[in-house]
Amino acid sequence: MRTLLLLLFICNFTFSQTKREEKTEKPHTPIEIKVGDHYPTEEKIVTEEFIDETIPFPVVEQIPLFKNCKTIEKKDQMNCFYDEMEKHVKKHLKYPKEAKKNNIESRVSVHFEIDKNGKVTNIQARGKQTEFKSLFEEEAKRIISLLPDFIPATQRKKPVVVKYAIPINFKL
Repeated sequence: MRTLLLLLFICNFTFSQTKREEKTEKPHTPIEIKVGDHYPTEEKIVTEEFIDETIPFPVVEQIPLFKNCKTIEKKDQMNCFYDEMEKHVKKHLKYPKEAKKNNIESRVSVHFEIDKNGKVTNIQARGKQTEFKSLFEEEAKRIISLLPDFIPATQRKKPVVVKYAIPINFKL
């Protein structure tokens, strides 16, 4: 089921990107007037291509990497990323005291971006509706904010911003 959802997401994303590219207009080429020319001539100027879109983690060409995953073969880097993320969460998770006293468990979905410099930004958390929802969400944000700097993701050999989401389960 998970594989099917991922496949549908990738197909949908690829299709929407293709349609978006068809609709975009070509930017105007700068015109340069040279001394002695009676009419402006178009000069071909090569501009560096910038990718300003945020790219979802599953479709980026080269995922962001923990430093420990740098030397691993590309086919194993995704598993390394997941393993390192899991280790980080387990190491830094501190169960909220009030929730622990009341035997409350929860699940928080955390969404964040890894920017072009490998830094974690734009952390957002959403938990189950409980009276301790804000405690769980704050703890999840704290855990993610402690992530180390990553080796940035790349698309067409240029660093890009990547969206990532992780569920954090608070279980007693």
